[in-house]
Amino acid sequence: MLFLIPLMLLITLVAFAAYVADQMLGVVAFTYGYLAFCLLGALAFGGIWHACFRKSALVFALVVFGLLGANFFLPPPSERLLRSAMLKATPGTDASAIVDIVKQQYENSPYAMPWIHEDQAGGFDRVHVSLLPQKARNCTSVIFLIENGRVSRSIFSPD
Repeated sequence: MLFLIPLMLLITLVAFAAYVADQMLGVVAFTYGYLAFCLLGALAFGGIWHACFRKSALVFALVVFGLLGANFFLPPPSERLLRSAMLKATPGTDASAIVDIVKQQYENSPYAMPWIHEDQAGGFDRVHVSLLPQKARNCTSVIFLIENGRVSRSIFSPD
């Protein structure tokens, strides 16, 4: 029993940190990476459970995997949709397709369409997609750097 309470608190802390990271940074958009995180977390906590209690470690690991993987089934925050749009507009994507990709991500969501602005700075053409119109003081954005009409790099800027 000495290890049970700290282990449960640690699992709760990790699950809460994963939820907050998704809300602020949209980390669940990295589907395979986040799935690997869930699997490794479940294996680690299952191993700790097995070392401490010697029974039902597989069931406990599955519960931890389900707890961490719950972010996949919760409604996506706007930051995750923005991050998904960033991941779909890979380097080499035509710059004119960025607006369509962003619209596609936000099509059936409860969020307002992000602000999209084209400008030039630092010798680069840029497409700036910002969540500012969705929530006051939310400056989360993605900046796509454009060279020769194609995306050369994207930068996610969390609030």
